Amino acid sequence: MTLIAAPVGYGKTILTAQWLEETRPRAAWLSLDPDENDPRRLRAHVAAALERADSGPGTELTTPGMIDDTAAPGPTLSAIVDSLAVTDEDIVVVLDDFHVITGAEGHAQVEHLVEHLPPRAHLVILTRADPGLRLGRLRASGDLLEIRADDLAFTCDEAETVLAREGAMLDEDSTRRLMGRTEGWPAGLYLAGLSLAGRDDPDAFVRDFSGGNRFIGDYLVEEVLARHSDELRTFIESVSVLDRFSAGLCDHVTGSTRSGAILRELERTNLFLVPLDDARHWYRFHRLFSAVARTELDLRRPGEARVLQARAAEWFSRRGNVDEAVRHSIAAGDTETASLLVEVHWLHYVDAGRIATVLAWLDAIGPLNEASGPAASMTAAWLAALVGDEAALHAALVSLEAVREHGPLPDGSRSVESATAMIAALFGYDGPDDMMRGAERAVALETDRYSPFYAVANAAMGHAAYVQGDLERALTPLVNAWRNDRAPVIIQVLALAIESLVQDELGETTRAGERADAAMALLESHGLRGVPQASLAFTARGRALAVAGDVEQALAVLAKGLSLRRESPAHGPWGMVHHLVVHARVAAEAGHTELARRLLDELDSQLARFTDGLGAVDARVVDIRRLLHEPDDVGAGQDLTDRELDVLRILQGSMSLQEISDELYLSANTVKTHARAIYRKLGVHAREEAVVAGRQQGLI
Repeated sequence: MTLIAAPVGYGKTILTAQWLEETRPRAAWLSLDPDENDPRRLRAHVAAALERADSGPGTELTTPGMIDDTAAPGPTLSAIVDSLAVTDEDIVVVLDDFHVITGAEGHAQVEHLVEHLPPRAHLVILTRADPGLRLGRLRASGDLLEIRADDLAFTCDEAETVLAREGAMLDEDSTRRLMGRTEGWPAGLYLAGLSLAGRDDPDAFVRDFSGGNRFIGDYLVEEVLARHSDELRTFIESVSVLDRFSAGLCDHVTGSTRSGAILRELERTNLFLVPLDDARHWYRFHRLFSAVARTELDLRRPGEARVLQARAAEWFSRRGNVDEAVRHSIAAGDTETASLLVEVHWLHYVDAGRIATVLAWLDAIGPLNEASGPAASMTAAWLAALVGDEAALHAALVSLEAVREHGPLPDGSRSVESATAMIAALFGYDGPDDMMRGAERAVALETDRYSPFYAVANAAMGHAAYVQGDLERALTPLVNAWRNDRAPVIIQVLALAIESLVQDELGETTRAGERADAAMALLESHGLRGVPQASLAFTARGRALAVAGDVEQALAVLAKGLSLRRESPAHGPWGMVHHLVVHARVAAEAGHTELARRLLDELDSQLARFTDGLGAVDARVVDIRRLLHEPDDVGAGQDLTDRELDVLRILQGSMSLQEISDELYLSANTVKTHARAIYRKLGVHAREEAVVAGRQQGLI
C-alpha cells in the first residue's frame, strides 16, 4: 500500500496520474465523494473501477442494488479480492480524495481490502487527512510506503521551472525568498507565478508577497477554510495571530476547552499544521495559510486580533517567556505592559549578548514621553549608554533629574539616582573624576548583596579606582563583584579582567593570569566570545600571555580583542583605552615599534575628549614611550609647541575650553588634545597646576 497524504495543493493527484502515465500498469482509479460513506456504494464503485480496468468481479456485482447489505466484509469484498488474485499482471487500485470517507464502516471495508491484498495488487490512497486505518502492522512489515508534504514540496530548481513556464523570471535571492514564504507548497508557487506574470518588477512583488495575495487567499479560503465547520474556522482564524501554539495556549487565547482535540484533528487532516517537536506539544501553521487565516480574521471579526494578542501576551508572561510576551503585547497595542516587561528584564537580555533584541523592543514600543515614566526613561538611558549614543543618554538623564529619588526600579536597582550613578561610573563618558563620584555614590546606595546591581556598583568602583591608578582601592570591590553569584556575566568578566590588569601592575603576575583565564572561561561557557564587551577579557589574557613569555600568541589575542572593540563603539570609551595601553605596551616590549606607535597615536585620539583625571593613564603611556626610547617629556616645558604655548597662556584666564577653541579658531577636541599634551609635558594633571608650572618655568 502507498499512502500519499498532504494538504490541498501539493499535487497528490497529478503526481499519481503522471506516474501511471509513465509506468502504464493496469490501474483502477476511483475518485471518492462523500456519498461513498455508504459502505454498499463504496463497494459497488470499487468493483466498477476494477471492471473498467478489466479486473473486476463481474458486472452483476457493480450495481449498488445488487450488492450485499451487510456492513461487515461479505461476498462483494471477497469477490473483489478474488478478482485481484487471479490477475496475471500487477494492478494498481487508486482511491483518490480518501479524506471524504469519514465513517467507521467505510474504513472497515478498505482495511479488509488492505489486509487481503494479493501479491500483485497494489493500493494507492490519496488523502488530505491521515486515514482511519490501522497502519502500524504495514509499517512494521515494510509493506507501507508513505509520501508526505515534505516529499512533495518543490525545491528551488523546481520552483524556477514552474515560474519560468508562467513567464516569471526572478533573481536567485527572490526565488529563495519566495520559497521561504511558500515553504515549497506547489500550489502556492504556481499561484504566485500567475501573480508575477507580466509584472515590470517581479522581484519587488516577491518582497511584498504574503497570504494577502488574491490568488493565494481566494484559493485557500475556497479550498480549505470554507469547507470546514464554523467552530473549526473560527479556531483557525483566532490561532493565526500566534507564531507557535500549544493546546494550553490555544485554550487561553480562544476561551475554548477543546483545543487539544481540535489540534489533533487538524494534524490528522493535514490542515497545514506543522509539528515543532516530537512530542506534538507545539505547532505552527504553514506561513501562507496562517497569513490567509489572519486576513480572514480581520475581515470577519475586525479588532479582535488585538484582544487575542493580549491574551497570548498574558499567557506567555505568566510562564516567563519574555520574548513572546513582549512581542504579543506590542501587537496588542499594549505598550505599557511591553515597556514594563522590558524594564524588568533588559539586564538579563543584555547579559546574554542580546542587546539587539532589547533595542528592537524599544524601537517597536515607540519614543518616550512624559507618560512613559521614570523606569522607562532609565531603561532607555542604560541602553543608550551601552550602545554609545551619548546624545540619547544625555536627553534621558536630563528628563530624570527631577525624579532622582524615584525607586526601586523594576529591574531591581534601588533608585534613579543609583542607576544614574552606575552609568556614570561604568561608562565614564564624562571622564575619570565623574566616574569616581558616580562609583562612590553607587556603592553607597546599592548595598543589597542579593541584587545584581550590588555587583554592578562594586565593579564600577573597582574600575574607576583602576582608571585613577588607586590599585589597592580597586581590589576589594572587584573581588566583591566577580564573586557575587547574582552578578551578571558581563560584570563578572569586567571585574575579572580589570583585576587581572591591577594584579599585573602590582607585580602579582600569577594571580593576574588566573583572573584573565577565569574571564575567558566565563565568555566561553556563555557563548559571548564575539560580543564587544568581551574584548577586555582578551586584553587581560593578552597581557598575561606576554608576561608568561608567549609574545606572539599574546599579540594574536590582543589583535582579536582590538578587532572586537572596533566593531562597535558600545560600552563607553574606557575598554578601548585600556586595550590600547596594554596592546601598545606588549608591542613595545616585543620590539614591534611601529605597531606600538600607531596604537599610542590612536590612544591619543581616544583621550582627546578628556582633560582631567588622566594622571595614571599618562604615567602608563610614559612607561611605554620609555620602552620605545622616546624622550621623557615630563617636566620638559621647554618642548611645548607654539600652539601649546598659546593654549597655556589662555588657560590662565577663566575661559572655558569651548571659548578657547573659538578664540583660536580650533575645534574643541583639538584644544583638548593640546591641553593634555601640556599637562603631560609639564608633569601635571589639572589646569591650575599647568598654569603654576608654566609660570615657574618662565613659559608664561
